[in-house]
Amino acid sequence: MEPQHKAKLKSIVLDLRHILEGYYDNSSAWHPGGLEERLAALGVRRDREALPLEQFSHLSEEERHARLVVDAFIQSALHSGRSGEEAISEFLQESAYTWANRLIALRCMEARGLIDEIILQKESYGGRSLKHHRLTRQNPEVCAGEDDGLYAALFAEFVERAEELPLFFHPDEPVIALKPGVAALKKCIQLLSAADELFIAPDTLGWAYQYWNTEEKDRVFTKVRTVKGAKIEKGDIIPVTQLYTEPYMVKFLVQNSLGALWMAMHPGSRLCESWAYYVRDADRAPVEKKSPKRLSFLDPCVGSGHFLLEAFDLLYAMYEEEGELKTPGEICEAILSQNLFGIDIDERAIQIAACALYMKAKEKDRAFRPTRINMAATNIHPSADMDHLAAFLDKHPEDKPFQATLRLIFESLRHPDELGTLLQIEEPVEKEFLFLKALDDEATARPPKQRKFFAEMEKPEQTSLPLGVISYEGWKDGLLARLRNHFQEEFISADFSTRFFGETAGKGLSLFDFLSRRYDVVATNPPYMGSKNMGPVVKRHAEKHFPSGKRDLYAAFILRCLELAKPETGRVAMVTQQSWMFLRSFADLRALDEEKLKKPSGFAGILRETSIETLAHLGPGAFGEISGEIVNIVLFTLAKKAPATDHRLTAFRLIGPKSPEEKDRLLLQALNSIHNKSGSRSGNLCRT
Repeated sequence: MEPQHKAKLKSIVLDLRHILEGYYDNSSAWHPGGLEERLAALGVRRDREALPLEQFSHLSEEERHARLVVDAFIQSALHSGRSGEEAISEFLQESAYTWANRLIALRCMEARGLIDEIILQKESYGGRSLKHHRLTRQNPEVCAGEDDGLYAALFAEFVERAEELPLFFHPDEPVIALKPGVAALKKCIQLLSAADELFIAPDTLGWAYQYWNTEEKDRVFTKVRTVKGAKIEKGDIIPVTQLYTEPYMVKFLVQNSLGALWMAMHPGSRLCESWAYYVRDADRAPVEKKSPKRLSFLDPCVGSGHFLLEAFDLLYAMYEEEGELKTPGEICEAILSQNLFGIDIDERAIQIAACALYMKAKEKDRAFRPTRINMAATNIHPSADMDHLAAFLDKHPEDKPFQATLRLIFESLRHPDELGTLLQIEEPVEKEFLFLKALDDEATARPPKQRKFFAEMEKPEQTSLPLGVISYEGWKDGLLARLRNHFQEEFISADFSTRFFGETAGKGLSLFDFLSRRYDVVATNPPYMGSKNMGPVVKRHAEKHFPSGKRDLYAAFILRCLELAKPETGRVAMVTQQSWMFLRSFADLRALDEEKLKKPSGFAGILRETSIETLAHLGPGAFGEISGEIVNIVLFTLAKKAPATDHRLTAFRLIGPKSPEEKDRLLLQALNSIHNKSGSRSGNLCRT
């Protein structure tokens, strides 16, 4: 997106948030937005106990429904340990963002020619959008109210879009049961009727979300600087760790991980000729050839999906080169359902990434209808009440022998809203099954055999399991299907508290599934947060599970990404702070010394257990939105296998340039230099 367009978009997005959610003025006085005003009219306010619904007999059926949803949301929050005020604030934040996100997404789709106009207003349609204009002509009775049929037009569009993108446009999403006032909604529509060029760029949704969080990020950083002992935890983690990944970084990392894997499997392929950031003569080992259908790519901190979008382009070219799938729709379906996976602490980001992938696929085939997009958010707040599990076991008594394991799944999800992909769901479940199996082996006079159930994405070989279970994978697949069906039934229930629990459980099961896999490529821009700013939950988890990376969140994520990658052939590609390469506090992350190697230990260090293939040391000024020396960056790709004694890495040193544009230009220049003169050195290139 061009800089002048970014400035306009930022202004629009901040105005949208102020209109819908509210804002603080210069004297720190709070001005409620349109949604909070509507909530007050339903008898619910932040600073006092909600008035009984019975006192509001004048409410319409639709308004009563909204009040019931809000009450259920508050009760769900209370069960998970949050206060009523926190719940109301969270509901308003989620409602405001969901409304804004849907409106912006629809505007992007119509600007890119994927749908007829539903947001853009034109004088030729009487100051309405094309679809709103059609509705007034076809169903004038629907348009007789104060809103002129605007809500009816929008919800009809939500229903239509939800057929292809339910994660984003579900018409029964609880937080949109609360509607902003007509005047507020019309202001939002008017703001978004700006010129198309603001909404055509593929990264518009990502920038919009970053700008949405601008004021919140400033608030959190101000608190950390001015309040003694203040930590960054819970919901504050999301805005302060969000950092837009520059396109040149994404291309370098994806082309030298996913692209490198393809070239290692297909040395004769010419696809790399179109990859401007690919290091052709990097030291990489050959890899056994396999179909692109079997390639798996995970971004564990997916954000707005920039890594997945670049991976989509590479995978599409790979399918075309292989030639087995003949139509664009078949290729898009394979990519979205089999190749790409995304996890994030922030469900808003997950929605954006899914929508961006959807638009990317629709541009390949206008008739394409995705059947699955593999995204999971970790914003889960499970209730301490286990009655829901008891109800499931009553329904499926065949699973009662695994009650302890099922309970472990939910107990392991106590803090996913803070830990994100650092959460290790598979670990307690694996231990439980090993324990059950050992008991069964002992009872049948068979010596226990150690197995690691989650070691590979493929089905593991294993001996018999207890209680008549044929295989772990068979049990897992069957049980997850039964659980999903059970919670899907609860989600459409009229009992709103049950619906919220059903939604939470479904998220937990998807997360369990994704974290139990191992991937060919794990690529991401992880959150950056020093240990002094970590809240107690994150700090304890990092110290316990990722001791050599405990000094910063990004370092813990390096270790977690390595865990999630397949051994030997798996690749990790990341943009992180440069400090792990130099500081003494990261010495064990780099490589354990000889004395420590003599003692039993887990991870021996990046330099001992992985083969770094490419590295670009960018230093400061690599991000357009962050100035000065605040963030010093390095890009790297590595294979998850110990390096050979003669292994070489290809490294670029670009710490001098002061802007991302200059770094990008010099990186491409250095790449062209080594491609034109293989093995030579340029002023910005070093090889060791």
